[in-house]
Amino acid sequence: MGAVSKVVVQYANAFWREEGLAGAAVSTLGPLREVHDVSNPEAGVSALFGFAQGAATDPNTSERSLTKQVLDQLVRLFGIRAATPVRVVVQDWSRQPYTAPAEVTDGGDHGLFGHPLYARPAMDGRLHWASTETAPISPGHIEGALAAAERAATNVLAALSASPSLRADTNPCR
Repeated sequence: MGAVSKVVVQYANAFWREEGLAGAAVSTLGPLREVHDVSNPEAGVSALFGFAQGAATDPNTSERSLTKQVLDQLVRLFGIRAATPVRVVVQDWSRQPYTAPAEVTDGGDHGLFGHPLYARPAMDGRLHWASTETAPISPGHIEGALAAAERAATNVLAALSASPSLRADTNPCR
């Protein structure tokens, strides 16, 4: 996530739902390419979030500037009520040592996502990887995570059928 900033915009209420909107959008006008409703009605939290691609690594984009751009974009997408959030949280991943280490020169390079090596089990078949980064389709997105989980579950079931020694009741790693 070193090439993006995660932006969460919290509101007093999910006004977009009151207006019959889903709180989800895809946009090429503004810093957020995708917007998602991450509200939790049970906790009384109403929020929209998205990733600002490139804003984190652009030295000309301050957090204040990014916040203004995000709010302008949300107003265009959801109306004037989007201009008055309770708070805006910007997580600039490019400033975090473990998500953007100095030796990584291109934080947007996802070329290894979906690499076949990530789909291979480890530890003599006892460990199966199932994360969005292992998915050959939609890596980095929920669709990729679901595809990876389905692949891993299928592989685990096949491995258990083929090798009784991998079952939990005989597995020494239990």
